[in-house]
Amino acid sequence: MASMMSYRQRVIRILDPGAGAGSLFTACVERICELRKVPERVEVTAYEIDGSLSCNIDEALDRAGRLCARRGIKFSGRLIQSNFVTECAGSSPKGFTHVIMNPPYSKIGTRSPEYTAMMGRAGLRTTNMYTAFVSAAQDMLDRGGQMTFITPRSFCNGTYFRQFRGRMLDSMALRRIHLFDSRSSQFETDGVLQENVIMCAKKGGRRVDVIVSSSTGPASPVLSRKVRADDVVSPSDPSLFVHIAPDARESAIVAKMRRLGATLDSLGLNVSTGKVVDFRAADALRSSGRGRAVPLVRPSDISAGTVRFPTGGKHPSFIEANEKTTKLLVRNETYVLVKRFTAKEERRRIVAAVWTRKDYGTQLVGFENRVNYFYRPGCTIDKITAHGLWAFLNSTAADIYLRQFNGNTQVNATDLRYLRYPPLDVLRAIGRAVGPGAGQDEIDRAVNRLALERSV
Repeated sequence: MASMMSYRQRVIRILDPGAGAGSLFTACVERICELRKVPERVEVTAYEIDGSLSCNIDEALDRAGRLCARRGIKFSGRLIQSNFVTECAGSSPKGFTHVIMNPPYSKIGTRSPEYTAMMGRAGLRTTNMYTAFVSAAQDMLDRGGQMTFITPRSFCNGTYFRQFRGRMLDSMALRRIHLFDSRSSQFETDGVLQENVIMCAKKGGRRVDVIVSSSTGPASPVLSRKVRADDVVSPSDPSLFVHIAPDARESAIVAKMRRLGATLDSLGLNVSTGKVVDFRAADALRSSGRGRAVPLVRPSDISAGTVRFPTGGKHPSFIEANEKTTKLLVRNETYVLVKRFTAKEERRRIVAAVWTRKDYGTQLVGFENRVNYFYRPGCTIDKITAHGLWAFLNSTAADIYLRQFNGNTQVNATDLRYLRYPPLDVLRAIGRAVGPGAGQDEIDRAVNRLALERSV
């Protein structure tokens, strides 16, 4: 993290919010002291609310001072034991040249002091502590200053983080991105089931090529390449999704996917998330299909590209259709289903299947909240289109495309709306070309030949 930033200023002022034991600002000082041309002065400001860590930080500051003294660099350091967000949110720039941080990963309530500070003084609506830290810190950088932070990757996509992305990218230009592409290696003790990312950005800098790298962990081999800034965040994308594709082969596939011409709107399709939440509809759940009970399709019913219903799992497979639950149900017709959650290290992010009325012949059907469903408003999706959409979603290309902007265990309806799709005639051609029970190779060959190679 320290090596991602340059240190050319005569006076360097480092901010480390949530400093912990002081390892990050120490790494910066070590880096500075290794330079051939060193600055005249280094100043460190460390925020840490946990009083039990003050001795560690004091020791780290003392060590940083000794390192600087050996190189003839004047040094000053201070520890501020206070809540960084409530004290600094919305602050005017305070002259820092560098920010380095590993902000806490936790939720903040809408009635908390942190939320009030971010909304009232910074104008950012967020209930994630790490986004509050990053936003508050970027405001404290001087123009030309640099910031490096390690966080979960969740802010890179989705509507919830749109305001945060806009605020960050409006004043900061990305310089380097490093992706830890294992969802278990860095934040395992916090139960963060998503990939983690280190980002380095410059305050007020020009949009230039970005160095993108990846590894499975800190000690693993690093794959690195330079990409255009517009390939990371497209200037024509109102959602400002951050795309991370460190592999050249995957990047080529992503480029082809981006050239696909259709959206769900142009296809006359839509996607929603199932409305049935178990604990809210507990009184209506049933273990059999007797009486007024209708199917309740769960992600466990989706396996190997097909729906196997009912699977006979531990959760009820049916829901009673009554006055209270009817609004949670949909007409029983043809849908393309996608699991909303995948297993922690599951090979595929997108797992799709086709549901038809033949799977269970009731008038209505329910989809559990962990299932997304594609549908055609006002009528049903025809069999060939549904099969083509199923094959496209299960293709390696679609999975790679989604993974380079989505780094967690969720595939939400917003992500599926964001995808680019083949035109309707091409989807139908894929549906005719891919037979029932097709394997991955057959699916990929059809999608490549009929959709991706045409988009070049």
